[in-house]
Amino acid sequence: MKLAVWLDGVIFKANLTERLYKIYKEGSFELPTLGNAETYGDYLVLKEYEKDMAILSPFSKEETERLLKKVQLKPSILVYNKGKTKPSLIPYKELFEVSEWDPLEVITIGASPLDLLSCRFYDSRVRIICVNRREECDKYSPTFMINDLNELGRALRTLKVT
Repeated sequence: MKLAVWLDGVIFKANLTERLYKIYKEGSFELPTLGNAETYGDYLVLKEYEKDMAILSPFSKEETERLLKKVQLKPSILVYNKGKTKPSLIPYKELFEVSEWDPLEVITIGASPLDLLSCRFYDSRVRIICVNRREECDKYSPTFMINDLNELGRALRTLKVT
């Protein structure tokens, strides 16, 4: 089992849905940095999955690396914004090219409808765990819903992947 975790919304308290949707509709421009953005306290649960985890980020390489350093996460794969990010299949296309992972063995962890939509654009068979944060993310039929990352272990057992 491999995890693909969206940095914004799952780890950091950042709601970029409106801004990302505007970029998608009107064209490309760079996202601002998160500055001193707060994290969700439950993100430390992800530490035990680092060796089989990819981080998907809508930010530049520099901003993504800065944020990961702040939370001391070291994923095995890092996919950052190279001009097009969610909602798009581009992040997943890059993830599966770089990792050579089988999409059927990957579980995406997201917190917004755009996280789920990006995954669905690439391959509807990729399983999705949606973390209820600021907005409802059940719009695009996640495989499983959890209230916070402390429920991740239970969700993975329910999905029979651990």
